[in-house]
Amino acid sequence: MDLVCIRCGEPWDMDYVLHEDPGGFKRRGGRIEHCPCCPKQPPKHSTREQGRLETVAALADLLGDDVDGLAATLEDLELV
Repeated sequence: MDLVCIRCGEPWDMDYVLHEDPGGFKRRGGRIEHCPCCPKQPPKHSTREQGRLETVAALADLLGDDVDGLAATLEDLELV
């Protein structure tokens, strides 16, 4: 199951984020605010992509430290 960087939109395997390179990500719970793929300047997203990333951010804030629940919800809602 994947988590999504809300800055660049890149999906990341949850186990990689939590166990293999936890220092490579700026995150709170399941909310990834910056990842190794992020460009220096925030990318400009289409309106649809911006809406998707805002939804991911809102779900991450709602679920807090429930990273498994967030990953499952993102998959169920096809946001990944």
